[in-house]
Amino acid sequence: MTSRRLPCFVLAGLVAASVAALTSGWQPWFDALGGAVVPADIPQDFAAVHLVVNGVNPYGPEIRQIQAQLTGLPVERTFPYFPHPPFSVFLTFFAAFMPLKTAVLTWFVISVELAFVLAALLAETLWADAGTHDRTPLTFCLFAGLMMWPPVLYNLEKGQWSILLAVMISAGWLVLRRGRLAATGAWLGVAASTKIFPVLLGGYLLLRARRSLVWFAAAILVTTGIPLLVIGFESVPALLRNSRLNMEYWQVFPSVMFSLRGVFARLFIGGEWARPLFYAPLLARVLEGIAVLVLACITLRATLKARPDASVEQRGAVFGAWVALLPILNPQSMGHNGVLLALPFVLTGRALASDSRAWPKVCWALALGLVSIPRQTLLGLAPAPSGPFDAVAVLSLPLWGGLLCFAATIAASSVNAFDR
Repeated sequence: MTSRRLPCFVLAGLVAASVAALTSGWQPWFDALGGAVVPADIPQDFAAVHLVVNGVNPYGPEIRQIQAQLTGLPVERTFPYFPHPPFSVFLTFFAAFMPLKTAVLTWFVISVELAFVLAALLAETLWADAGTHDRTPLTFCLFAGLMMWPPVLYNLEKGQWSILLAVMISAGWLVLRRGRLAATGAWLGVAASTKIFPVLLGGYLLLRARRSLVWFAAAILVTTGIPLLVIGFESVPALLRNSRLNMEYWQVFPSVMFSLRGVFARLFIGGEWARPLFYAPLLARVLEGIAVLVLACITLRATLKARPDASVEQRGAVFGAWVALLPILNPQSMGHNGVLLALPFVLTGRALASDSRAWPKVCWALALGLVSIPRQTLLGLAPAPSGPFDAVAVLSLPLWGGLLCFAATIAASSVNAFDR
């Protein structure tokens, strides 16, 4: 994509995203700045680092005590379960050697820098065929857009990991596009070691870049195995137990806005933050399973139909479909996980620019608007405990946006779109 003119559907999507982002005024920016001082989420990771340095398993009950000591919170207000993989603990090892406020500010600065790196990777993805053309102006434009995008602001507010994951996955795509299969597997494998759910991208590698799969598995083994040598291999069952309990605890939390499981759990399970239509947990699991199976079949069909000699746009759309599934299938996908959709939006927007069909472009523009609604707006419209109508019509709007983005990627990946 070398043209400086934005297609009409891209302009429409940017307008929709801008309007959506402004529905809560300046509050998302104020909350994001608060993440430089008192984020809610990252102190738990810092507590885990302190335990590891002192030779204590971070997946035990001690983590609540150390988190309470670090933050000054009562123990009952700390997070009950630590579900993050061992490698993520080592990525924040610096926190063991500085005061909490300094560590928090350091993570905030790192996150902003990663947002700039993500902007540079997206700029390269957009203008990958522009030769030596200077990408700097586009990088700064994309960085400004990211710093106004609610999923990024939410990531900064809470001290979360989604920006880092988006950088790793975007880097994985760029090296895959250049035929560097070992680097592709390494980037995506490290992403799966940082947070478990990107392991789904191993399915894409199995079908479309099999030589990368060995490096994918090797990266996971190395970046998980080395921390386990320090923490102890008994951490594995403890991590799995914590992950299951953590998912059950948070599945109806209001900020779980991108997850299929979240909408079905609100409708048929309920809890502290949601009133169900009626209580039927088995029905919730069955409906979730059917939805996952349908999405998986659609993705597999699109992946297998793409020709080996497909254009880079089509190959990018196929990869974008797999990435778009990550926040949808993650059972605890909160608003910050929307950052992962940045790459699918760019890949699909690039592909649809040369497509004559209107409906995928409408899906793309609507999707960008829906995923850009700030959580402050949604929580204001559907305060907890939310009812079943709120679960579908309000709190799940980002999920519907994610599904529309997925639909656009599938449309852009079709052979007919590039076979005219």
